[in-house]
Amino acid sequence: MLPSSVDKPRESLAQNLIKKSKQQPLVPLFAVLTCGALYLSGKAIRQNNARLANRMFYWRVGFQALTLGALIGGAYYYNDTDVGGFKGTPQEMLLKKSKEREQLWIEELERIDRESKKIVESKKTESAELDNGSIEKQ
Repeated sequence: MLPSSVDKPRESLAQNLIKKSKQQPLVPLFAVLTCGALYLSGKAIRQNNARLANRMFYWRVGFQALTLGALIGGAYYYNDTDVGGFKGTPQEMLLKKSKEREQLWIEELERIDRESKKIVESKKTESAELDNGSIEKQ
């Protein structure tokens, strides 16, 4: 497990949603249109207007297909496997990420080791000064 100082801050759900919506603006548009068609079909059913309800169900299916097409097209266009400038298979990306984390972990351990050596050295110096009598005992 990595120490907390190594973990990068994560984006909130709202920030991630806004970022993805800016990347692929057609997806939320078609999703809203799908919801609108579903709402209107429910309203038409309550009003016993079967023809309008059926037409809205067709529109809903069409908007869902467009939403799915926009998702797939956006993923293809933006190539979601491109993480940090690295293009490759998911296994290669996981391997690269694990190596980066391992390197960060080693650097963190080296930093902790340097700090502990400084503390030990200062304790030795303090102990040697006590033995020589240069520091008065309280």
